[in-house]
Amino acid sequence: MSEIYLDANAGLPPREGALDAWARAVRSASANPASLHRAGRRAQGELERARERVSAQLRCTPRELVFTGGATEACNLALLGMVRARAHMLARPMILLSSLAEHPAVIGPLRVLQQEGHTLRLLPVDAHGRVDPDALLEHLQEPLDLIAMQWANNETGAVQDVELLVDHLPQDGLWFCDGAQGFGKLAWNDALGRADSLALSGHKFGAPRGIGAWVLREDTLFEAPITGGGHQAGRRPGTESPELAAALAAALELATQEQGAQSKAWLLQTQRLFADLSAAFPNLASHHPSDGPRLPNTLNLGFPGLDGRMLLPALDAEGLAISAGSACSSGSPEPSAVLIAAGVEEGLARASLRISLPPGLPNETCREAARRIVTTVGRVYEVANR
Repeated sequence: MSEIYLDANAGLPPREGALDAWARAVRSASANPASLHRAGRRAQGELERARERVSAQLRCTPRELVFTGGATEACNLALLGMVRARAHMLARPMILLSSLAEHPAVIGPLRVLQQEGHTLRLLPVDAHGRVDPDALLEHLQEPLDLIAMQWANNETGAVQDVELLVDHLPQDGLWFCDGAQGFGKLAWNDALGRADSLALSGHKFGAPRGIGAWVLREDTLFEAPITGGGHQAGRRPGTESPELAAALAAALELATQEQGAQSKAWLLQTQRLFADLSAAFPNLASHHPSDGPRLPNTLNLGFPGLDGRMLLPALDAEGLAISAGSACSSGSPEPSAVLIAAGVEEGLARASLRISLPPGLPNETCREAARRIVTTVGRVYEVANR
């Protein structure tokens, strides 16, 4: 039985264009880019060309772009470094604002900062994981040093109201944006240009795993959480990889070029998939937004009355690669923290699936996926009702 991959939000295989760029850079720029000899300068040139290409896509200057191992590293570097630097300058604890929908890569360093004595407030979310706008406006009127709010949610597909955030962000307030899920799925939003720091991960749009990009505006105070070298102006010490940077640049350019047409195709496919599953299971719960902006490739569905521990193995046995939420939390026995924050009952949260379509999925494959899901979930219901 052929495998159907429906876990794109967890990551994608590298694009051919990204692999070609990686291979070219390996052949032409295999030296350490920090070395001063000719081979090192050649590698440094490859690295800086990639930096220019990526910064053009992210609307920042090359000096503001840092290559990282991925978005998790970027989130930790940005949040720890920005908050500690400002706290040291002002000689007081910081007031931090975030939401209950954030990825563990953001919540983790924020909790570390909270343990260091900084104040952390988490905004509530609606039934689809969108930050409550009234709560956001209320907190933006109060003293605030930094807000960490994502562009889009990896589990429910909810797109956050970053325009509202930008319009009401205090003049001296900082905004860190986890943009990992948006690139390649959403058109560029000009509000992102107001972010003091922005993180993304290459494997979300077809670069090899192990490369990400992090924007840190030049006028933003920063105190490096890790030390050991002067690479990338000391913001992220460690030898850079020209070949991974070249692959990231190629993948981001391709994903951006294809985004408009691909989003239209995804919307049609997810609408058809949801209609097929709703017809088969009238009690199906929808956790993704039914109106307003959302990731066009993402559905989050709950199956009332099922033991969620049976769903994923049963679907996997039928060749369906589907997840229950963030891959970073997939080994946890706890239900999705995002769904619980959205008010989903714990049993239903455990019996929920995130379906995220990859680019280029043929319509017939999507229809076959719907048939397999209906058959498999139906069998699980039969077992549950015996």
